[in-house]
Amino acid sequence: MSKQVLGFTKALSEIADALNSSLAAGEKLRLMIKVAARALGVRGCSLMLLDAQKKRLIHAASHGLSERYLRKGFLESEKSLSEILEGKAIHIPDVLNDPRIQFQELAEQEHISSILGVPVRIRGEVVGTLRIYNRMKRDFNSGEEGFLNTVANLVGVVLETGRIGDAGEQLLESETRVVAKPAPLASQLKPVAFAHPSEEEFAHLLDFYQIEWLYEPRSFELRWDGKGSEMFTPDFYLPVLDLYIEMTTMKPELAREKNRKVRRLRELYPGVNIKLLARRDYDRLIAKYGHGPLAGTKTRGVGRVFFSAAQIQRRVRQLAKEISKDYEGRHVVLVGVLRGVFCFMADLMRYLTVPADVDFMSISYYGVGRSKAVHVTKDLDLNLEGRHVLLVEDIVDTGMTLSFVLGYLKERNPASLAVCTLLDKRVRRLAEVKLAYVGFEIPDEFLVGYGLDYQEEYRNLPFIALLSEEKPGAEQDTGQSA
Repeated sequence: MSKQVLGFTKALSEIADALNSSLAAGEKLRLMIKVAARALGVRGCSLMLLDAQKKRLIHAASHGLSERYLRKGFLESEKSLSEILEGKAIHIPDVLNDPRIQFQELAEQEHISSILGVPVRIRGEVVGTLRIYNRMKRDFNSGEEGFLNTVANLVGVVLETGRIGDAGEQLLESETRVVAKPAPLASQLKPVAFAHPSEEEFAHLLDFYQIEWLYEPRSFELRWDGKGSEMFTPDFYLPVLDLYIEMTTMKPELAREKNRKVRRLRELYPGVNIKLLARRDYDRLIAKYGHGPLAGTKTRGVGRVFFSAAQIQRRVRQLAKEISKDYEGRHVVLVGVLRGVFCFMADLMRYLTVPADVDFMSISYYGVGRSKAVHVTKDLDLNLEGRHVLLVEDIVDTGMTLSFVLGYLKERNPASLAVCTLLDKRVRRLAEVKLAYVGFEIPDEFLVGYGLDYQEEYRNLPFIALLSEEKPGAEQDTGQSA
């Protein structure tokens, strides 16, 4: 049995488990779409349903597509892959040169090169389409088309069985104590009215990294009795990461109340993944991209040394030893994302005892230039298909950049793909990513040296140290900033 068939079998088993679970219909659909995209190794997947007049296609659920792309507008069903309305599958190998694609410019910005679409039916009637999107030009084979058709048929089952009466909906809500299911993405095509500028900035950051988001999509009941109930509505939901985010960039007394609600939510709904983004965390996050109150911080040099040159070299040798043991008998390809990784990459490759090729790529960064979405600015020179690839990083914090790079590399069809990072700032993680090799786990501090910079300074330091800084307008003192 081929690797692809095994992957499809595993994916269908996972979908069957979801269908037989107590998940709400919308959650089942999102999981099915995510599993399908992963099994096919594509950029993204979306479910679009026809409106009542069958004139427009509206996004109902998706995986791997940015909010900006999802909000591009309604698709006219007769123009956008109309063959699907006739019950046929449609393959677009070159999106940018096909007249049937309505939003070619946005597709280019989203790095979509190929599309495969199949019809979604309920009792034989076409009600929508299930589509997959690939970054590179790709000829989908009959097995891949057959797998997607199977998933589309199962989507039809969920859509049909999800049509329950009001009483059933109320019963379902009372059992889960969740009021208001996540709104379909189609309902958010209109502009969002954010409650605070920091929420809008955070949404722009998610858009840049092409992370799908919903704003205040669901309310959780925290207390219910004869006197009434207490509700809590997190600010964001990231379907791809299955993560709710609550921002607390406000007065301390209000932040304390939000902390209480989040703790209560975790007690009542242990299966819900939620993360608090406090003001300090948020300011540090966007300062990395040159935004917010900390963006104008003045540096006064380096402070306490976290890792000496000797400690770094000792740990790099240990990592190289682990990697050499795991890749014994294989020829590994080291891939680095410029520029901060070059010091670590150079030392790591010198300590390896297995044959290794090296290649580098560059990507755009949020707030730099006019790019509205992350994209590759320097591509790899090596062909990674069938190769054993080790992505080498200097530091992993939110995981958003790494998540994009891993998705990009997976489309090159490597035989294996793993990540080695010198520093892991796990406390800042938003997008969960698997790290095979970690040099040091670090706290939420701004570090410089050994390739890490602050406004392009300090990369050349042989050690890693805390950046000593002051806020604009603050008086200088001898202590370090918080």
